[in-house]
Amino acid sequence: MKKIYELNDLLSELEERKGYFIDFVTTKSIQAGIIRLSPSQKDTQEPHPVDEIYYVIEGSRFTEINNKNHAIKERTSIFVPAGMEHRFHGNNQDIVIFYALGNDISSDS
Repeated sequence: MKKIYELNDLLSELEERKGYFIDFVTTKSIQAGIIRLSPSQKDTQEPHPVDEIYYVIEGSRFTEINNKNHAIKERTSIFVPAGMEHRFHGNNQDIVIFYALGNDISSDS
């Protein structure tokens, strides 16, 4: 498994896939990836069964967590508890966000 990841490489791969997010680490205990949203893209993610952490690398925008809007910008960290509705919206430029969440290993038992 690869252990070192360069942001530019991940963004290039994301562009090739024509999506808005890419998981670059997926193990039985953790999942991590990058989200890049342009002003015209909609964040369509659903609530996750585990807690999640986001870190804004580039850009500014809003995040809606449990029907409440929060302004976010570069270097902002965001914690979203398991099962909570959340999405990014309202940007006027590209935004790049790192995310990490624990995999739901209780379902493996």
